[in-house]
Amino acid sequence: MHQVLNNFIQSNGSVLFDEITRRAFVNNAFDGALTILGILMGNIVLGEVQPRIIIGTGLSACLAMGMSGAFGRYVSERAERKRALRQIESYMFTDLTGSILERESEKKVLLISLVDGLSPALAAVIPLLPFFLAHATLISVGTGLVMSFLLDFLVLFILGAFLGRISGENVVLHGALVVGVGFITSLIIFLSSIFFSNT
Repeated sequence: MHQVLNNFIQSNGSVLFDEITRRAFVNNAFDGALTILGILMGNIVLGEVQPRIIIGTGLSACLAMGMSGAFGRYVSERAERKRALRQIESYMFTDLTGSILERESEKKVLLISLVDGLSPALAAVIPLLPFFLAHATLISVGTGLVMSFLLDFLVLFILGAFLGRISGENVVLHGALVVGVGFITSLIIFLSSIFFSNT
């Protein structure tokens, strides 16, 4: 009976784990891409489109989002899974310390935390790549800016397409929808930056 329950919990936990990691990846990657859009729009309004400044600001944001996502998720996810294990122990009248369930739970906490930390950083670094080329004077700053926007919107499209694939709906439509959200967000940031820069 103990083994049957073990297998049942593990199989159902794997399904839930997949759902959690997918949500964590998409949500945090979306945050990373939008953060870089905000940095780009803010620098445009301020008239300070300098590769060095954008790279420094962007990488700082990547590091902050990555550390915050990873450690924040680890602490909260570990607490929730410890609570779930204690509940299972009370139902089974047994100690699960050192059990397969506990070890698997710890592994999943680490993996989810890793996804939470890396996804926003990765999504944020990709649009910054053209500015490394611009900083090395391999391309112009204007070209780097255009390429950065295109890469950012490409990241958003891929995230939307991924959601469409998961839901079994139109991949292109979902990709375009997320790009639209990014465009509207950029417009709001642009208008807000203009407003606050003139006050």
